[in-house]
Amino acid sequence: MKRTNSRRGPSPSPGLVPFLVISFVGAWLTMVPLWVEGLRRTSAAQETPPLAALCMILMMLVPALTAFGLTAHRRGAREAVRVLGLVRATPWRHELRCVTAAFMVPLGLTAVGLAVSTPAGWYRPAHLPGPGTVAPLVLSALVSVPLYFGEELGWQGYMLPRLVRRGRMRGLLLGGAIWGAWHVPMTALGGSYPGHPVLLGIPVAVVTAMLLGTVIAAVRLATGSVWAAVAAHVSLNEFALPLTRRVSGALVDPLLAGPLSVATWPASALAVVGVWLAYRRRGGLGVVAGGGGGGEGGSGVPEVSGVSGVSKRFSP
Repeated sequence: MKRTNSRRGPSPSPGLVPFLVISFVGAWLTMVPLWVEGLRRTSAAQETPPLAALCMILMMLVPALTAFGLTAHRRGAREAVRVLGLVRATPWRHELRCVTAAFMVPLGLTAVGLAVSTPAGWYRPAHLPGPGTVAPLVLSALVSVPLYFGEELGWQGYMLPRLVRRGRMRGLLLGGAIWGAWHVPMTALGGSYPGHPVLLGIPVAVVTAMLLGTVIAAVRLATGSVWAAVAAHVSLNEFALPLTRRVSGALVDPLLAGPLSVATWPASALAVVGVWLAYRRRGGLGVVAGGGGGGEGGSGVPEVSGVSGVSKRFSP
């Protein structure tokens, strides 16, 4: 007689392993030119070379192209638009509130982190940002939205729905850790923490991604489309990071001050605890919309969506 194991856990989600393999290999391949050229960021004052900017653009597109290709292969291009969370899943007023909240999350956590860095002597604010400071950032953000949208399509629209099958909080935290690990090719070149040892920068980047990503993903799950994650990512890279530098009276060490610094960890950790408590009280905040298709290949992958995480800038 054939024996069955009724205690067997959920099987691996279809398409998750190919997505991760292609995304990670693609990330390393796009950074090969920088390794060949010997480019390495050794100071926070160092600007982003054109070659590095091009490599990062290509790197950001890898998760989106992989997610869309795998989903379209199973479901068709038109259905892929829906299951990846590209369409609005809730009333527009609700989604607008979620997008606004997601945009404010990195700014709020950065402000709390700077309140820790300043008395510690790691940061010296000089002035408040004025229109002349903010206007160029708005223009840069508008131009860069397609890139952030492309990346979040992979992480938010494709990966997380498959991770949360084994538990929502576990999926959020694991997704953030994966996202931080995906940055290793860039982090190893001094991308986020210039002037610091690689063996320090990589674990700091992973922890930061896991904390920030969990908080942002909670907002992302509440709206059911990728736009909240895109807003948070834009806020992180195009506003929180540059504003930290531009209002400072001295050169900023990203490891000690700013949205990617260890100074933000306490606030981010408290926010993660708040997310966990909210899930326990409400039984989950996710919206049934987008994210992998509950019937994809008969897999039963839940139709929820993603997680966000750490900066893509070579010159944060």
